Amino acid sequence: MGVWLELQPQPHCKRTYLPPACHTLSKSEKISFCKCFRGVKVPQRYSSNIKSLVSMDDLKLMGLKSHDCHVLMQDLLPVAIRGILPKNVKQVITRLCLFFNAICSKVIDPTRLDELENEAIIILCQLEMYFPPSFLILWSI
Repeated sequence: MGVWLELQPQPHCKRTYLPPACHTLSKSEKISFCKCFRGVKVPQRYSSNIKSLVSMDDLKLMGLKSHDCHVLMQDLLPVAIRGILPKNVKQVITRLCLFFNAICSKVIDPTRLDELENEAIIILCQLEMYFPPSFLILWSI
């Protein structure tokens, strides 16, 4: 079908090699990502202490509450990925974060709703280009 030729299994000696996707982070990139969140200071009562939610041993974010996810998605994620991911993936994730920021604001201009709907469609199409379909199943729920 010619879909994602760069991700197809490649024979290498006696084994088959599966190349990483464009959104896959190397260990050094994961360390950089976690260090970024480890160094974040937010105003009191803005969110949980993000530092305490970062596990440098596992290189993961753990114990996030729903409001923490909200803050990460809207404000902190675009900052954390700016020097890590490829430009195209970074732009899509940043657009997604800006979209969530727009729809979660206290006041939404009714004249912008059609524009936001079109933006959501474009973002979903771009996400389909870089992320596997299983990632996008969450959006259809």
